[in-house]
Amino acid sequence: KFYVLMRLIKNLFRGDINVTIFDFGLKYVVKFEYSGMEQTFKLDKFEIGDADKLEESLNDELIRSVKDRFDEMSKEFKKFYKL
Repeated sequence: KFYVLMRLIKNLFRGDINVTIFDFGLKYVVKFEYSGMEQTFKLDKFEIGDADKLEESLNDELIRSVKDRFDEMSKEFKKFYKL
């Protein structure tokens, strides 16, 4: 059997969004968390490079896009529960 362990690389905040970066074999897993919701991206290490380069890519434009997606998720959640 072959097991790949997920190793925590870094946990940081970008505004009010918690960002966690994991090493997962040949991929990086980037998890964004905000207000009880999460978005997860799996990125190929060969395309990204090292973890420092990945962290640099977490710029204001990307975080704004992630936050917009969270806002849309929240709207859908409110419709579902009629809040």
